Amino acid sequence: MPSSFPRALRPAIAFSIVAFLVLFAGPQIRAQDEEVDPDREEAVRLINENKYLDALPILEKIILSYPDDADLWAHFGIAIIQNSVVLATPEERKDEQARGLKALKRAQQLGTDNVRALDLLDQFEDADGSDNFEAADPEVEKALREGEAYFGRGDYENAYKFYEKAHKLDPKNYEAVLFMGDCFYARKMYKEAEPLFAKAVDLDPDREMAHRFWGDSLLFQKRYAEAREKFIDAAIADPYGRMGWSSLSQWAEEAEEKFGFYEIVPPGNEIGGTIKIDEKLLREDDGTLHWREYTKTRNKLEPGVSPSGAELPKFSTELAAWKSVATAFRQDLRAGKVRYPDQGLVNLIRLDDEGLLESYILLLRPYDHFGDAYEGYRKTNRKKIRDFIVRYILFADR
Repeated sequence: MPSSFPRALRPAIAFSIVAFLVLFAGPQIRAQDEEVDPDREEAVRLINENKYLDALPILEKIILSYPDDADLWAHFGIAIIQNSVVLATPEERKDEQARGLKALKRAQQLGTDNVRALDLLDQFEDADGSDNFEAADPEVEKALREGEAYFGRGDYENAYKFYEKAHKLDPKNYEAVLFMGDCFYARKMYKEAEPLFAKAVDLDPDREMAHRFWGDSLLFQKRYAEAREKFIDAAIADPYGRMGWSSLSQWAEEAEEKFGFYEIVPPGNEIGGTIKIDEKLLREDDGTLHWREYTKTRNKLEPGVSPSGAELPKFSTELAAWKSVATAFRQDLRAGKVRYPDQGLVNLIRLDDEGLLESYILLLRPYDHFGDAYEGYRKTNRKKIRDFIVRYILFADR
């Protein structure tokens, strides 16, 4: 499990489930069919055992001999980022994170589909030496980093001792209790891990890692219904990261359930892209003519001021534009004026009627403008977000 990597706090980033077209890529790495390289074989063995810190020196030795191996470069970057955690100073960590980013970018250019690598690339795009092992009490931070040094070499018993030390020093430290649970998980002691993951969730329900780790533990026990709920919680906690959606996708594959999303796209647009209305492609007989309302509403509200004169947040402007399309299409559909209803617009009015349009826009449309809006929306609408994921991403309960 990608357990103990730094998880830097970040603003809303331009990743979406819409772009998430690959299934979860775990730590496994393929062996080569060519002439056997004993160093590569050893590195592969260590990576598959999640012993990244032991694999790192070997990867450093051989990596330039594999300039086009996306798998190897992805894991090389992961190993470097994990190594940054155990370094003593922010300056050292910043340099190591930057080095890891170069390897991860190389892997991305080579076409890696390793979700862990791509997630780290998202998080450390502007590496500054910070990570989620930092703590107000230097003794807590020291214990966490020492625990990570053991964890990265597969010594889970000693790792647990140091994570437990950090937990005793600060019982409210999220990482300490989370990684205590992960030490059990790494030893396939899934039931023992669960109470610790639950404790981390109680400490901060708006962070996705504990939800996801808990779901992983349940998935390995084939407790599919319970695992689904935890992975949904992970996606709700962080819909703009890759790992929650990746785990939910993996759950769907193993549970043999559906996973995807309904499309609501104006003619000529790509899924997830910025909406641009092309008048030449709009038709009256399928109702797509009503996408004109989107542009009209945006133009009217674009200055950021509502009709009442109050400042209008960007998300409110976007929501109003979508609702104007839904209203116009719904009226003509009910009046029998639309002969061949566009399926995307049918989906749109269904979402609006069910009160889930906000969830759709916040989760499936470009997020760079709506990150702050999502945090506020989640505080009072967790059930709606869950309903949206269940009905429109897992296609269940409909």
